[in-house]
Amino acid sequence: MLSKHPLDLPVGRKFSKDEVAEALRLAIIAELDAINLYLQLARSIDDEKIRKVFEDIAKEEKTHVGEFLAVLKTLDPQQVEELKRGAEEVKSLTGIEVADPPAGKGDDIWKRVSEAIVKAVDSVRVFRKYLPLTVVGRGVEGVPLEVVGTGSRVVLPLEDISVEFKVSQRSVEYGEATNLPIELGDGYRASIEFASLEDKFILEKLLKLANPVKMDMSSWDEPGQALSDVAKAVAKMIESGVREPFVLFVNPVRYTKLLAVHEKTGVMELTRIKGIVKDVVATPILPEDTALIVSANPHVIDIVVGVDTRVDYLGPENDYHKLRVWETIAVRPRIEKGIAILKQIK
Repeated sequence: MLSKHPLDLPVGRKFSKDEVAEALRLAIIAELDAINLYLQLARSIDDEKIRKVFEDIAKEEKTHVGEFLAVLKTLDPQQVEELKRGAEEVKSLTGIEVADPPAGKGDDIWKRVSEAIVKAVDSVRVFRKYLPLTVVGRGVEGVPLEVVGTGSRVVLPLEDISVEFKVSQRSVEYGEATNLPIELGDGYRASIEFASLEDKFILEKLLKLANPVKMDMSSWDEPGQALSDVAKAVAKMIESGVREPFVLFVNPVRYTKLLAVHEKTGVMELTRIKGIVKDVVATPILPEDTALIVSANPHVIDIVVGVDTRVDYLGPENDYHKLRVWETIAVRPRIEKGIAILKQIK
């Protein structure tokens, strides 16, 4: 038994500084034990989805170890020196140089890395820019959903999306020495992949709705076709009780067709459609034969996030530092008729 027995804990008395340090050491021991347990269990599970849950939780526990250790270092200077001495002994015996994430200036480095990655993700993601967003905070595992018109109430789990990436030690040292932007080639690759995973997750949930508005769609090659298709779909949505603002999502190829100028009016098809919907958004994750119209009202649908685009340090790896960008997310459609799916007629 690694934890403190309840009878050993002082009742009605706050911990001293030494006792807080002891509590932190016990917490680190418990987290390390939990990491081993989750990884051992993961290796024995064939189901990839369930195994991934155990592996992701193990990663979170590693972050907790770092958090507890960071606080412990502020309370026990001797511990800091012993950690340094231990790293030096490992280097002298094996030639392996082990380093914590750089402290002091390094704290600013990782903050800069995190801000750069989040900014890159924000520049690429699509659906979250246009649909209502609800942030419920870290630690929330699910949110309630009452589907209008069905009387049913369910709890939607917040699902994990994550991508790992590496930052070289040389890039870190360069960033510390020059205070210039850090070279994050693999980080930017991860940002694009992460934003794409998020958009694909949201799209998949929308396309799998049981009772959305479904309409046939033409090729949009002829003037007026796109306007007619969008107008019919929006009329059907309004008939079902939902209201503006409406957002139209299309594939980039189909978007270019909207740039054609209507000969009779001298106005682009895109301009005419914007008289019906608030925004027309191109996204490559949509197939060319599919378009979506969404009523961007929070009582119709919202994107729920718990952990919101967070970057965590995982540890050193050879001459690199390993990190991951992650979030927990759910799509909560309250009124399914507030989403229209248009498919091209073959």
